[in-house]
Amino acid sequence: MKLYGGPSPKVLDSWRPESNGIFYCMASTIQKITRSLPAPVAQLGESILGDKCYGVLVRDVVFLTPPYPAVLVPCAKLALSKIIGIGIVCASSIIKLPQITKLVSSRSAAGVSVSGAALEAASYLGMLAYAVRAGFPFSTFGEQAFLWIQDVAVLLLLLVYSGRSTIAVGVVPVVLAAAYYLVLSVPGPSEKFLAMLQAAAIPLNLASKVPQIITIFQNKSTGQLSAVSVFAYMAGSVARVFTTIQEVDDRIMLAGVVLGALLNLVLVVQMVMYWGTSTPAAEKDKKEH
Repeated sequence: MKLYGGPSPKVLDSWRPESNGIFYCMASTIQKITRSLPAPVAQLGESILGDKCYGVLVRDVVFLTPPYPAVLVPCAKLALSKIIGIGIVCASSIIKLPQITKLVSSRSAAGVSVSGAALEAASYLGMLAYAVRAGFPFSTFGEQAFLWIQDVAVLLLLLVYSGRSTIAVGVVPVVLAAAYYLVLSVPGPSEKFLAMLQAAAIPLNLASKVPQIITIFQNKSTGQLSAVSVFAYMAGSVARVFTTIQEVDDRIMLAGVVLGALLNLVLVVQMVMYWGTSTPAAEKDKKEH
């Protein structure tokens, strides 16, 4: 959906409310405010919405009075998509804290897949490297940075609480070295390598859900898996489907986020089905004590 490239002043003038009444007065008053916003604020708005949609929704507030321009609906959809996208980035910065807290408080890795956490961390690092090197706006990939950091923390906790502390110590320098090379190093990996990394990241991210689904099915319990994180992931993945449809004309990417949402739905169903049940190991401990 391409809405960028601002209209001429004459076009914007034709959208200004012509009728009398309370809505015209309201629009005129708001226009005086929106047209005198500080330059940094206006520039930020234009960078997010594009000049045309910024003019329609903010500078000229044409949605307050008819007749409405044809571009109003797509601009409104774009604005909604941007709001949801920024919300996803903000929410992702804390989405796995409940999972991390639950692991630390229980000091147990029961019911949480180590391989799933490792695959997910690897996939997010690949997508993050591609987005950073391509120069995309942070708002379009920011959640990948936050999720990768939290996934690494979860992976290290799982290794420690499953009795593999030595492996956890060895993982740290490997992870940091890989992140530096892929994201920060100069000149860094080739464009061809990054394209291959991005292509592999989507199925890798999908595959990361499968070990967790199998673990829950085998144990008939969600163990230390956080319900808050699972439901938040589901909500975020559905929202990302909407933003992808609105802003990205890429069927492969759309297929990836749709499949991801479906797998997250499976985890949600499992969370509901096995709510409150203990893992076999936990049940054995209870009987012994």
